[in-house]
Amino acid sequence: MPRIERFRLADLPRTTAFRMTLLFGVLMITAVLLVLGFVYWRTGVFLTRRLDDTLVRETEEFLRTSVPEQSAHIDSLVDSDGRGYWKALLLAPDGHVLAGNLPALPPELKDADGKVHALPHGAGPTPEHHHRARGLAHRLPEGGVLVLALRTDEVHEVRELILRAMAAGLVGSVGLALAGGLVLSFGTLRRIEAIHRASATIMAGDLSQRLPTRGSSDDFDKLAAIVNAMLGKIEGLIGDVKAAGDNIAHDLRTPLTRLRTRLEGALRRGGDVETHRAAMEDAISDADQILATFRALLRIAEVEDGRRRAAFAPVDPAALATAAAELYEPLATAQGLAFAADIHPVGSVTGDADLLFEALGNLLDNAIKFTAIKYGGAGGAVSLTLRQETGQAPELIVRDTGPGITPEQQNMMFRRFTRGDDARHTPGNGLGLSLVAAVVQLHGFHLDVGDGQPGCIMRVRLG
Repeated sequence: MPRIERFRLADLPRTTAFRMTLLFGVLMITAVLLVLGFVYWRTGVFLTRRLDDTLVRETEEFLRTSVPEQSAHIDSLVDSDGRGYWKALLLAPDGHVLAGNLPALPPELKDADGKVHALPHGAGPTPEHHHRARGLAHRLPEGGVLVLALRTDEVHEVRELILRAMAAGLVGSVGLALAGGLVLSFGTLRRIEAIHRASATIMAGDLSQRLPTRGSSDDFDKLAAIVNAMLGKIEGLIGDVKAAGDNIAHDLRTPLTRLRTRLEGALRRGGDVETHRAAMEDAISDADQILATFRALLRIAEVEDGRRRAAFAPVDPAALATAAAELYEPLATAQGLAFAADIHPVGSVTGDADLLFEALGNLLDNAIKFTAIKYGGAGGAVSLTLRQETGQAPELIVRDTGPGITPEQQNMMFRRFTRGDDARHTPGNGLGLSLVAAVVQLHGFHLDVGDGQPGCIMRVRLG
């Protein structure tokens, strides 16, 4: 028996499930990072615009105050800001400070163009990287300068919060991807191990073994169902080969033994030329029977091979049935049977005319032979019908009033070398119906066997 490899943890990275899980994990992580990155960017933009709008509104409000009230307005703004976010400066036309908490004009605002600018080093004279600000400087009509600035601490806090969320999401995504990969890989490996174990048993010779299924109709179950159907077909074919071999040995043993006995008897007895001639004729008859059996086997193998499909062409079933009726009606009449043919024109089919004629001939030959056995050459009937119902495929029907076929015989009648009890002492090798089944299967037709009450009905649907 082939060696069964056990699951090892080192096998996980090589499994398809683990790799697919990692791939989807990477895609999921990338999607999370893209979404959070977009949120990070848009949040910063939104909060920065809010700060800029606040600065512009406060500047407009300042400009609506009178000159004597401007210093008081600046001091009120600074004093009311308990968190220290606001920075302000009011310069006189000569440059000295009138009000505010800024010691000097930031270099980024020296143009006093009234536009909001970023203050990368904060709003003070010394760098304060954690107190970066947004500010504007507006030149007043009387020549002074108003400077307003807001620290961007809130923007940075929100961005840091988003970054922490991104880091947590990244760690969680990686963990989920790895955990999912492990779970899927363990489940996949267990199923593969079960399939491997069953396959090892099959390779050891137990063709009755089948691959396990869970009934979930997933990919593994579908694949197992296909393989199991194939195994069933292989088991049946091997069983047929074994049965054929046994039947060949059994059926050929008698004629070979008889052949040897006759030749040995003729050799021992001696005698005149006529005696030897009679013994040789009997030996040739036995040899012909053996050769006929082998020819039938080779014919069935040729049909089952399927290469005859290359010679398929349109065939007229009516002409085929008419020719078969003309050939077998005299044979039925000679056996004391009534023969009737009811052949209607039907559409053509695609196939091998010679094989179809041979299969139909075997059906008629069997019907005539078994009906004649039952009635002993007096009575009985055989009929051949070709018809086509509207919207249906043409049907060839061979009916007889013979002994019929039991349900047990129906399960075995198309196997090679199978012969009924009534045919044990009649010429034949039990291969005729096997050839019929092979021809029908080659053409993709359907063959049904029914009870004629009395007799048997063989129905071939040509499509």
